[in-house]
Amino acid sequence: MQQGAGWVCAVPGVVVEEYPLAQQHEQVLRELTGNVRESADALRQGGEWTRVALALDAAMARRGVRVRAVYPRALLAVPRHAAHLRRVSEAGVSVRVLDHVPHDLMVFDRQTACLTSGEGATAPLVRVRGPLLAASFAAIYESYWQRATPLSRMSAGPHHAQLGERERAVIRLMTNGYSDERIARKLGITAPDVQSVMTALMERLDAGSRFEAGYKLAREVDPRDL
Repeated sequence: MQQGAGWVCAVPGVVVEEYPLAQQHEQVLRELTGNVRESADALRQGGEWTRVALALDAAMARRGVRVRAVYPRALLAVPRHAAHLRRVSEAGVSVRVLDHVPHDLMVFDRQTACLTSGEGATAPLVRVRGPLLAASFAAIYESYWQRATPLSRMSAGPHHAQLGERERAVIRLMTNGYSDERIARKLGITAPDVQSVMTALMERLDAGSRFEAGYKLAREVDPRDL
């Protein structure tokens, strides 16, 4: 029995440990995230663990670990959680959101899985070690991942939210290679009008060129929304 575990069940190739105390959870997860080599996949309900979990995910991504995380869509309505999700996505974590996340689940290197055995912050943490059961949890995770929506399609940036219909039309035609004159003819406006739209966008995006403005917009705007 590992020190601190509430109970341990061992069969050939499988070890299941329960950690009943909340203060043990962070210790176990920090140990696992510190030792992971290739992949870490997580379902997370949010709540008290959100800030710590996001920091652990970002740290793994910086080490070159492939990290995927699914969070409840409702977190996007909480500004501080939405900001955390965007920052961890920028750190290299693949983040998706789902209408309902049933429980916390983490799978490390397809060898170890952690899940909560109840609801709330005080629910015991269960660690399952061994490829036999871990592979099953990995398959469950994959089914949720495939149904979830990428964060990039859900959390449009502030510049995207401010785009007007004319701006969207100009951006759409510009990305299709249209010149200012052709855009103007297509939209029934003048070339100086097109240039004014682009100048305003560059100022709003703090971009020094059209290329930079296009790059920044590409990071925020799904082309299907234009």
